[in-house]
Amino acid sequence: MKTFKILFALLFGTTLFAQNPELKIYYGKILEIQKVMGYDYLRVDEDGVEQWVAIAEKPVHVNDIIGYDKTTVMHDFKSKTLNKVFKEIIFANEIYVPQKSTQGATMKSMLLATPVNNPTTQTIQPRKDFVKKEFYTIKEIHTFANELENQTISLKATVRKISNQIMKRDWIHLSDGTGNEAKNTDDFVVTSNQTTAKVGDSVIATGKVIINKDFGYGYFYPVIIEDVVLK
Repeated sequence: MKTFKILFALLFGTTLFAQNPELKIYYGKILEIQKVMGYDYLRVDEDGVEQWVAIAEKPVHVNDIIGYDKTTVMHDFKSKTLNKVFKEIIFANEIYVPQKSTQGATMKSMLLATPVNNPTTQTIQPRKDFVKKEFYTIKEIHTFANELENQTISLKATVRKISNQIMKRDWIHLSDGTGNEAKNTDDFVVTSNQTTAKVGDSVIATGKVIINKDFGYGYFYPVIIEDVVLK
């Protein structure tokens, strides 16, 4: 595993620790993945010791090398979904995963670190061509996030996925054919106190735009709509 640490250090230099130089990052090779309602529970090999690490759902695979912090460690944690008690599990906030490429990328480009909950790397620049509308597309919400901050807006979309009552709210993934799949901006997340919508429903979602929302445990969103009502 020391080889992996050296490889990460050579590829990332000081960038890996630039945002919080005092936060220690650990590295592990993924041995097993279990998906649990928006989370990936990863059994990793860290310097020959197996650990369980929970991260917000990401495109990771067995044998990937990931980086993670150990700020939140829970003992005797019971997962009702898996019907399993974890003697110790890490809920990582700072997560570094390998970037995947299909264009014959170099090793360096394939292992670019991506801190998934770092607001400073996901700042959305203001735009001068903003126009108020009755309905916005998902692409427009990402583009004009600063202008829409704290406003109540509506969008028309299709429900792709629903995770009910996580952190006392429903998490609804919406799609309207806009956005960029490569940048993960085509799948837009909104939250609701409770919804009766189903996957595949065409809906009008109305709620308040929040930017740089950090729920903790790796749940960071550059832009999200909260307290949504679906029609």
